[in-house]
Amino acid sequence: MKRIFLEFLEGKGPTAIARGLENDKCKTATGITRWSNGDIYRILRNEKYMGDALLQKSYTVDFLTRIESKQ
Repeated sequence: MKRIFLEFLEGKGPTAIARGLENDKCKTATGITRWSNGDIYRILRNEKYMGDALLQKSYTVDFLTRIESKQ
C-alpha cells in the first residue's frame, strides 16, 4: 500500500504502478497478482488509506429543531 502512494507521489501513473506491482509479483488484498488501473485508483481515492476518514458524516447541530449538518 505504501509503495503505491510513494510511486504516485514520484509521478508515476496508475498504469505504471500496476505494471510494476505485477512484475514484482505483489499480491492484491484478494491474493492474486493481477493489478489493474481501477485497483490503483480505488486505493488512491480511499479516504481510509489517505487518512481522511470522517467517521461521523453528519451530526445534529440543534437537537431541539433536529437541524443536521453534513460534511
